[in-house]
Amino acid sequence: MASHRRVLYIGVTSDLDKRVWQYQHNVHGWSFTARYRVHRLVYFETYSNIVSAITREKKLKHFTRAEKVALIESRNPKWRDLSAGSGREARVPPPGSTRRDMAGIGFVVERREQCDILRLTSEDGTNRLTRACVLSLADIVRELSREPRPLIITGNPHFFSAGADLNEIATLTGPEAFVFSKAGQSMTDAVDEFPAPVIAAVNGYCMGGGMDLALACDYRLASPHAVFGHRGAALGLITGWGGTQRLARLIGRSRATEMFIAAEKVDAKRALRYGLVDRVSDDPLAEALRVIQHRLPV
Repeated sequence: MASHRRVLYIGVTSDLDKRVWQYQHNVHGWSFTARYRVHRLVYFETYSNIVSAITREKKLKHFTRAEKVALIESRNPKWRDLSAGSGREARVPPPGSTRRDMAGIGFVVERREQCDILRLTSEDGTNRLTRACVLSLADIVRELSREPRPLIITGNPHFFSAGADLNEIATLTGPEAFVFSKAGQSMTDAVDEFPAPVIAAVNGYCMGGGMDLALACDYRLASPHAVFGHRGAALGLITGWGGTQRLARLIGRSRATEMFIAAEKVDAKRALRYGLVDRVSDDPLAEALRVIQHRLPV
């Protein structure tokens, strides 16, 4: 992106429409891009692999100004604004808007009167946390934190989330796995640090990285058929998203170690006894809404 004074900003995003809209409307009023009115898209590259995109971003940020200008002018010699309508379709409501829904990669957000509901989604219904989904989740949680209201995170009747996408993990190199681990930590930290209460309403399976996400919430409400677990040890993996610390603090080191090393599944009744969940309800989403509406203690 560039300003009218040719101040340059380089960034990476999983949603170009959304990012252009944010810059054009100075959403982050305190930021560098708002201060210098960085409103024009003058150059961009597209990558299918988020790790490759981040690596390229870091390389470009080490370019001299002359090298950056030469790169831009090799594609866009007159510095035209290439957004060409980008941002018009961005599903990001401006402050004070009555627009009720938002969306990102792997989720939708429903704006209710007293809270927001973030519903994990996927084509196969397992709600796996792909790399693109993890980055998009971190972005939306930080965006919602600007005007914080209670947040409910949920899935579908059969899956809260099956966790990270193992097909993606299998292709990662060591450095790529490290970057993915840091991205997952950033996502769960954004939830953990959210300035309003966050409730996980869990139906069905809540596994691996999905359980890390639930652990980052302030409260966990589960349906009777909910199942929790970290199966990574059975696959030679261990979570890098903060679950090892959060689970031990929540249910104690002994039980947490048992869950991680034995890679066993824990049903809702046992999870309640352990203190992993705060309440079991036939409809955890409705129960979460009732708690928020009536300001009831969980």
